[in-house]
Amino acid sequence: MRKNLPLVIAFLLVSVLAKAQTEGWAICNSGANLYFKIVGSGSPVLVVSDVGNSSGYLKDLIKKLSETNRVVYYDPRATGKSRFPVINDSTVNFAKAVADIEALRMVLRIPKWSVVAHGFGAKIACAYASQAGGHLAQLVLINPTSMSEIKPSPSNTYLDSYEEYGFSGMLSQDVINRRFERLQDRLQTQITPTDSLARARAIMAFQAATYVHDTLHEPIAADFLYEKVSNIAIKSRVSNKFVPEPFDCITALRQRNVPVLVVLSRQRYNLNGLVNYWKNSVPAANISVIDRAHHFPWLDNPTAFYEQVNPFLQRFVEETYVSQKKVSRPVGRGNQRRKRY
Repeated sequence: MRKNLPLVIAFLLVSVLAKAQTEGWAICNSGANLYFKIVGSGSPVLVVSDVGNSSGYLKDLIKKLSETNRVVYYDPRATGKSRFPVINDSTVNFAKAVADIEALRMVLRIPKWSVVAHGFGAKIACAYASQAGGHLAQLVLINPTSMSEIKPSPSNTYLDSYEEYGFSGMLSQDVINRRFERLQDRLQTQITPTDSLARARAIMAFQAATYVHDTLHEPIAADFLYEKVSNIAIKSRVSNKFVPEPFDCITALRQRNVPVLVVLSRQRYNLNGLVNYWKNSVPAANISVIDRAHHFPWLDNPTAFYEQVNPFLQRFVEETYVSQKKVSRPVGRGNQRRKRY
């Protein structure tokens, strides 16, 4: 046993070092301590989540992309595993969210990468594209929030009658009626008015069906919505504070000739308006509309989604991957967050 002890110690050290290179907390700008993880091999691809959400709901997308790419994903500041001591208008806002992307790239010392972004995260990624210079290879925008003012989906808020929601066509009217009645019963008789978290969970579970085409994915949608509500202080600051108006990143995309793929789901609100907007704004962009899909097309219709995204990402081949800078040491879960103010 003693003869094998050095080998065992060496194996453990290699394992720890290998994990330290692919997972940890990167100290970025303004003291943001961003949790990141790198999976897969190939050309580097950064995945950016929707505003107010950590990377958790993207796990299926990340897993699939990592089969052919070296995928970097992270929890935005003050979400998920990313620690941040103080949340206010100066520490959490749109500009900081954009700057964190480049700061993370510099910490990891990745010369050039592609960026895949979802929802409002696409707006953050577009702003990053306008600043990234030669460090951005390609841009994939999944159901992006319009860069111009388009009426938001009514399912972003709780409404008083189910007719105002855009439910999946896979649900019959009778099923919708019963679901709405159960929700009302829970809110009125089973959940106390002061239990805001329980009320939010119940409402998000009901609304989940408005975010997916395939109802099998409702639990993921419900968790996604609940996390967004839980992080409302973060979401509101990033989406409302110091967001450029008018939002002019489109000019930079055209001037720098960055390859862009815009993926839109057939069930998106104002689909025609979004398609026309991107066609007019970035004529060279590839626009793909995924049938039988809603907010999460990689879940609802993965075959059609990856048929568009994978070939696009394979256009960029980055052979050089520089080892990253020193990152902060992983710490116990109990020490990941300080008190928020």
